[in-house]
Amino acid sequence: MPITVGLDFETKSRIDLKTRGADVYASDPSTDILMCSFINKDNGQQWLWNAGEKIPADLVMALNLADEVEAHNARFDQLIYEYIAAPDYGFPLIPAEKWVCTAAQCRVNALPSSLDKATRATNARHKKDNAGSALIRKLCVPDKKTGEFNTDPALHERLGKYCLQDSVAMVALTSLLREMSEIDKRDWQVNERINDRGIKVDIELAKLAQDYAAMEKEALGAALSTLTGGRITKVTQTLKYLEVLKTELPKKLLPLITKTVDGETKYTLDKAARSQLLNSPDLPAHQRHIIDLIDQGGMSSVSKFTAMINRADPDTDRVHGAFTFWGAGQTGRYTSQGLQLHNMKRDCFDATEAKKVIAAMRAGLGLDDPINSLGKLLRPAIIPAKGHKFVVGDWSAIEARVLPWLSDSDGGREVLEVFINGDDIYVITAESMDMDDRQIGKVANLSLGFGGGVGAFQAMAKNYGLTLDDDVVQGVVNAWRDANPWAGKFWRELERAALKAVRNPQTVVPAGRVKYIYIPKILGGTLMCILPNDTVIQYPYARIEKGGVTAMKASVQPKADSTDEWPRKSLWGGFLAENITQATAACLLKELLADMVADDFPVVGHCHDEVILEVLDSEIEDTLLNCQQYMEQSPAWCEDLPLKAVPEIFERYGK
Repeated sequence: MPITVGLDFETKSRIDLKTRGADVYASDPSTDILMCSFINKDNGQQWLWNAGEKIPADLVMALNLADEVEAHNARFDQLIYEYIAAPDYGFPLIPAEKWVCTAAQCRVNALPSSLDKATRATNARHKKDNAGSALIRKLCVPDKKTGEFNTDPALHERLGKYCLQDSVAMVALTSLLREMSEIDKRDWQVNERINDRGIKVDIELAKLAQDYAAMEKEALGAALSTLTGGRITKVTQTLKYLEVLKTELPKKLLPLITKTVDGETKYTLDKAARSQLLNSPDLPAHQRHIIDLIDQGGMSSVSKFTAMINRADPDTDRVHGAFTFWGAGQTGRYTSQGLQLHNMKRDCFDATEAKKVIAAMRAGLGLDDPINSLGKLLRPAIIPAKGHKFVVGDWSAIEARVLPWLSDSDGGREVLEVFINGDDIYVITAESMDMDDRQIGKVANLSLGFGGGVGAFQAMAKNYGLTLDDDVVQGVVNAWRDANPWAGKFWRELERAALKAVRNPQTVVPAGRVKYIYIPKILGGTLMCILPNDTVIQYPYARIEKGGVTAMKASVQPKADSTDEWPRKSLWGGFLAENITQATAACLLKELLADMVADDFPVVGHCHDEVILEVLDSEIEDTLLNCQQYMEQSPAWCEDLPLKAVPEIFERYGK
């Protein structure tokens, strides 16, 4: 039986972990270990080691014999171990392939990844001790006034108990979860090797953009002060302006700034609310001007440039640890943290345009539409090393291919024939609806495959600059569904299969190319969906309500002091179709990354359905061809799924 040791470090540093990231934190000379707790999961033996103490011989033996070493957010603990514990304190080296991340295991089980939230969601017998946050503030960061670390022995002893309790909570939690499969573990390891390589950022550009944004926000604040008679002087003062809007906004628009949370009505001026207000023809011009200024100042590009500066290695300008394995719990898709590639503007400057804008900022010149221009600089701020270029491969219309393939239907196969024949799917889609507008065909294809209606179409249309009245869009929705009856049939088939599986525990129920099974003993009853490559996506605490299946919604948590049940979501057909389509696309990307890393491709990143390679100039042409071959070779489990990719060369990251 495999031997597993769980561990948890408590450290101190002058570096702020939250803003600088684990890699910069662990490598900084001021960072040191305070203590570490260890648990042998197989026999329950526990150790609490304090820095400076002799390492117990039986602990050394356990670490040497361990088949796996677990930690919550294991990248942090692995870095601390490799930068400090092994070289400075003599702990035995642990091969990288032995590390396992229990936060990733939580995400695989469709739970929140934080130990605190996951133990609350599962009502685990041992929960994370929230009192530890206060201890960390007292012992792990220097005093703001003196700059010295607190060495109070009594506090140190309390922190030790907290540290050990964290390991106990981690072990108790993971005993409730499905273990990560060998493929899951492989893919987490592959992602960590990509994180180790890191991706380079243009620090000069990031600093120029940061300074320019600060000046622009000051100008926006001055304009707001003029418009509001001094009541609002900063773009961040949304709460102040909400008080104004609650009394001055036309009554018909008040619903746009209200939302219900836990049965309580609250006011908001968040991004979604601002967008709805600005799109309303009934918004008075004066208020439109003010909200537009606040909206400009609220764009997230500035924080992303700051993150680039904070998280880049000071010696190499490379950001490490930016990519999160299985970041989206119900689909297994990657996400990113810190650098946040996954929500950077797709509409960006190319390398030539970026150089002109950089030159203008360097010279102190003004920019046209400055806030929007800064957003368009985010992708170009990611650059290859000198003597290299990026090769970026992106699958063409991947979801439009995967969904009909998963349906395993005659209608789905007809759609796939369009791709096999090399025809333009967006033109064909428009023609199938008796239209000749490719753009409408594209938006319909991208937005309507998962049961979406007018709202889904309009949201996607906005991304492509397409403007249609709602009544026209309803006609498009109806026409698309009439032309693609296989899709609606598949949504209903998925919904019926999920319901049948929950009604018949331990019974495999097929739907198209996926299968559902309900396991009562995992997380209060978990509905599992088995994808064509045997990857599993999960719906914990599933049950039948009002004739359909609902499950726990991990992305929205009740208040910390609340005893309310965790929020739930309906597993209707369109939602299930979206999940399995995105999850299958994620499986394709994971398998591609595993193959490429194994074959020494210089992978430095990935974003949605694309892979980013940092390639020597002399190897560009060969890599372009090889990248395309790898991406268009369908894995054995989907050999009849037609894939298309045309990798491109970039001097700066772009789209």
